[in-house]
Amino acid sequence: MNTSRSRLLLWVCLGIAVVLAMLWQWLPLPDARGRLSALPASGWRISSRDLPLTDTERSVFGRARVLKRLYQVSGQRVVLIAMDGSQERHAIHDPLYCFRGAGWKVRQSHLLPVPSGNARHLALSKRTVSAEALSWISNGTARHPSPFRYWMQATARRLSLGKSGEEPVLILLQPATGEAVDWTRLLSEFPDLFRL
Repeated sequence: MNTSRSRLLLWVCLGIAVVLAMLWQWLPLPDARGRLSALPASGWRISSRDLPLTDTERSVFGRARVLKRLYQVSGQRVVLIAMDGSQERHAIHDPLYCFRGAGWKVRQSHLLPVPSGNARHLALSKRTVSAEALSWISNGTARHPSPFRYWMQATARRLSLGKSGEEPVLILLQPATGEAVDWTRLLSEFPDLFRL
């Protein structure tokens, strides 16, 4: 008798889970499109131009909304990639995977304090070439470099039908040339990045 009740309860729970999963697919949540489009292309001591995605980037990012721009901020040139993964959750992942997959070795990784959180600074090398990158994930109020925390935020947002907060976006900055970037100065002169 208890076994049949347990099975019935299991089937009812499974049915409810399937119905909820179907409902979540049909209930669109607000995305981060407005935040991405609000990022200014120019300003005091700031200029930029949009860059096209490469074929590889298009295949990796899929349906995710991606803003890719070359910014010049007080003479420092960086490439910005800002990604809203609300239409393609798997597009947002730890940038380390892409760097390592492209043959880069991580020489150093440390946290860099930014308003309302931290970013991750990476020093990279490939043969005789050095590079660096700065990344964080933001929901518009808090910043962190954790893909696991992103997954938790996105899941909580989906389960709460958007009530738990804004859609998190991934921000990745890389120098446009082999030159070093004064990240602290760049971030202080480009505070609009923290509205993403």
